[in-house]
Amino acid sequence: MSQLNLYRIEKDQIRENLNKYTRNAFKLLPKLEKPHILDIGCGTGVPTIELVQISGGNVTGLDNDATALDFFKKKIDGLGLNNQITVINDSIFAMDFPEESFDIIWAEGSVFVMGFENSIKKWGHFLKPEGFLVIHDEDKSKNEKLKLVKKYDYEIIAEFDLSPEIWWEEYFTPLEKLVKDFRDKYSEDLELIKELNQDQNEIDQCRLDPVRASSFVVILQKK
Repeated sequence: MSQLNLYRIEKDQIRENLNKYTRNAFKLLPKLEKPHILDIGCGTGVPTIELVQISGGNVTGLDNDATALDFFKKKIDGLGLNNQITVINDSIFAMDFPEESFDIIWAEGSVFVMGFENSIKKWGHFLKPEGFLVIHDEDKSKNEKLKLVKKYDYEIIAEFDLSPEIWWEEYFTPLEKLVKDFRDKYSEDLELIKELNQDQNEIDQCRLDPVRASSFVVILQKK
């Protein structure tokens, strides 16, 4: 196994610290029998796998990062979840599912790509009547974002916040330690160092701009 993949495994284990908030959000939904879920921006699939396990349904994970998806597919094979998880390598801008395909659309950290308004406007077409859109987004301009909900015929079912303290304690601090450990051990692995630099840059940006280290989860229902 490459050092890069070893790093990604350990990074995903840190990311799993936040799965409790994925579970909290799912518990706020009404009970759905084997829902069909679209996970937009699934990456290496940490929340995707959690969604399959807690929903008992089927999840389609979409992302345009081929390297992350290859890593995700190996996890799916190892867990025997090929019958429940479908992986699609595609751009958020290009995705084109049939109308009313999904019971739930899940977006943890991906609405920034198209912007909050454009995302809820377009993605609503893919939801079944009275389906649910679950968004986890940075706290910046939260009130302005939520004012857009009624414009596109959604109702807010529930919401909750993740404070900077949560993010630093459960994710950024252990991730920064992991980055340092791997940099010290494998300083000549250029592919690994590139990814370590990207992750450290994200940590540094959140330290400079604390708003980036706080977020909210909102559950919307399509009217």
